[in-house]
Amino acid sequence: MFTTRIKMAVFAVLCCGLNAQAQFDDSYDVEEWTLDDEEVAPKPQHKEYKNAFYLQYSPSRYQVGEDAERVKFNEFTLGYSRFIEVVEDMPYFVEVGANMKFSWETSVMSGRALTFRIPVNVIYKWYPWSKKDFAIAPFAGASLRAIAMAREHTGEKSTNLLCDGGWKSFQVSWQVGLRFYLDRYFLGVSYSRDFRDSSKYPGVRESGVHFGVCF
Repeated sequence: MFTTRIKMAVFAVLCCGLNAQAQFDDSYDVEEWTLDDEEVAPKPQHKEYKNAFYLQYSPSRYQVGEDAERVKFNEFTLGYSRFIEVVEDMPYFVEVGANMKFSWETSVMSGRALTFRIPVNVIYKWYPWSKKDFAIAPFAGASLRAIAMAREHTGEKSTNLLCDGGWKSFQVSWQVGLRFYLDRYFLGVSYSRDFRDSSKYPGVRESGVHFGVCF
């Protein structure tokens, strides 16, 4: 009886040893486990800046009346933009912001104007290489314009174009453009035009070049 118990104990010990050996053989060592973990680890996401200031120069054409010739204005715009990512892990953005534009004309009517606009654009950034420090970004959208001041100067006489010249304060326009981003800086070109409304003047067509910095 005592011999039988010894044999059963030895058999149990051997079974436990074989089971432990099998588990050790089926497991990964530390180096293999670490390598697999690195392979499936997600790549760091590229940092996208959410804000920007920009300065734009835009020679524009103003249609100031139904039968009037278009008048060329020179314009400088100072603006702010906020970028909202709309698709997770993809470079699609909605750009919203506001800008202030000062316009002047010297050859025909010696006009001056101050305009505020709220633009909304949809932007896609294309990165040619994986470093993602350079991007090409087409955009398109619409703007709401509010002319705060517009005056014509003839000699010593000054005329308020919003009251006496038939100009309307509010108008909606569309715009398209292309930007080139280098890290936090960008350079862009754009074209904008009012939606056709024969009852509202001035009708503005604007070509612009702008430079900005993101933060």
